[in-house]
Order: sequence, then C-alpha cells, then structure tokens
Amino acid sequence: MTTTDPTPFHKLNEPLKDIVDPNTNKNLANILCPINTCKCVIIRKGAATLVERVDNKLALPEHVLQGVSEQPDDENAVGRTYFWHLGNMMDFENVGFSKTVDTTKYLSCADCDAGPIGYHDTQSNPKEFLVNVRRARYQF
Repeated sequence: MTTTDPTPFHKLNEPLKDIVDPNTNKNLANILCPINTCKCVIIRKGAATLVERVDNKLALPEHVLQGVSEQPDDENAVGRTYFWHLGNMMDFENVGFSKTVDTTKYLSCADCDAGPIGYHDTQSNPKEFLVNVRRARYQF
C-alpha cells in the first residue's frame, strides 16, 4: 500500500537513487501520470527496468507538459536520457497509444491523455515500450 502523495521527478532529492532499486534496476515506486490532478497509475512498482536511450524521439514544446523538466539527467548525458522499459504492452497498468507516426507510437496517460510520456518504436526488436523518467510522478 502506498502512503505518500505522488512526487514529480524534479522534486526528488536524488532522483535516480530514490526511484531505482540498485540490485535489480527496477522501479521502487508506482509510476503515475505527470499531471498533478490525475491519479492514474501507469506502471506498478517493480514492473519496469531503468534504461538509457537517445532522447530525440520525444522532442516536444515545453508547454505541452507544464512543470515537467526536460533537463538532461546528468551533464554528461546530452542527447540521451533515462526511461522506464517494459517489454510487453500488457505490463502497463494504464497507458494510451497514439496512431503510428513514421515508426513510432507515442504513449500517453490513459485517463487524461497527457503526453507524450514515452514511446514505442514499432521496428524495435525485441519490442520495447519506454516511459521517460522525467515525465512521470512517483508514489512510494
């Protein structure tokens, strides 16, 4: 059972240490929609693995997800960022998918349609579904 209000990535003390199990690289908290008024759980605790990928697929105007920081996760990671990785779309608790744009399906909150919060490259093999760590809130 969770006991805290969801916390945005940029408000965590040591984000990558706070949200990742160092032994398994799995998420230590439920991953929720980035919108404060939405309570949608996107990924349950322990279901996703932290990975690093190029960030060019999620370029978007700043105003789309207000309050979500787009700064690099560390100063040496320009052009790359961290994502929560799932290998099967059924591993999500709640997520919406866009129509395919080129080879990419964008992920959004299933309840309020906020997004994009991540993406799925339809040509990736094996399949991978990625949620940007900065485009989520965390409930411990």
